[in-house]
Amino acid sequence: MDFLMQLLTGLAENKQENQWVVILIVSAAVFMFAFALMSLFDFFDPVRSRFKREININTLAMVESDILSEKLKTHSKVFLPSNMPLLGRTTTRLHYAGFHSKNSLLHYYAIRMLLMISLPLLVIMIAPFMSSMNGETTFQAVIIVIIIGYMGPSFILDKLIANRQKSIRRAFPDALDLLVVCSEAGLSLDAAIQKVATEINLSQPVLADELEIVIVETRAGIDRHKALQRLVERTGVEDLKGLVSALSQSMRFGTSIVETLKVYSEDLRDKRTQAAEAIAAKIGTKLIFPLAVCLLPAFLMVVMIPGLLMIQNMSSMR
Repeated sequence: MDFLMQLLTGLAENKQENQWVVILIVSAAVFMFAFALMSLFDFFDPVRSRFKREININTLAMVESDILSEKLKTHSKVFLPSNMPLLGRTTTRLHYAGFHSKNSLLHYYAIRMLLMISLPLLVIMIAPFMSSMNGETTFQAVIIVIIIGYMGPSFILDKLIANRQKSIRRAFPDALDLLVVCSEAGLSLDAAIQKVATEINLSQPVLADELEIVIVETRAGIDRHKALQRLVERTGVEDLKGLVSALSQSMRFGTSIVETLKVYSEDLRDKRTQAAEAIAAKIGTKLIFPLAVCLLPAFLMVVMIPGLLMIQNMSSMR
């Protein structure tokens, strides 16, 4: 507390006013940090966002969110970068992570700005109560938490992208097999995609939601090829890109969609088998280091210690 008093001696004339200023700063720091945490939990949780969209009880919360987005738009010049390519890449990353709202970009940069402001204030608030922190260490800690606040949301976003794409890649082979079965049963491509999305909704909700978006866009009048292309742009998964390319060529040249799906399914199985064989082939090389570090010393001890003991006994007998 004395550290903060010294910082604020130029702002107030007496000690009581200094204490009130410190209390206001601490209260503002706690409020901003709590608001940032609440925003993180709500923003980086696609399941909660989807649950809110499906339940109509939260209409008031959606209206408040729209009001907040409008307020953020009025102050967007404060936290939004002016680099348009950077904004485009960030928007693509948000789509990959499953945040398709038009206000996701505003929320992302607003959360980052809040963390960059609230975390340093929290460090300044805690520093006087820690005897090991002087002015230099406090300054270093402030710089570190500013870097954490700047890079933390990007790191979390990368993790969400990796987990989401991994989930889609794992669900895609089973969904493709089910799509082939539905097409062979006589369903159209749109009906087959709708059936697949319904069947895998419980086991693979991420891919099911993306397929539902394709069906909704197709029913809204968007061209099927464009809707499938938008699916690739939202997910960034190479397997889906290959399927969309194959279906687009099949629809363009009038070939059988069922045969196209069969061929692509077989190619996908071959690729997965080759990938598994490549991983298995690398196991021998990866085992060299643990064998050399863990087993080789024990093996040398078992082999060499009896001989050393015999030599020691012979030397002692002499």
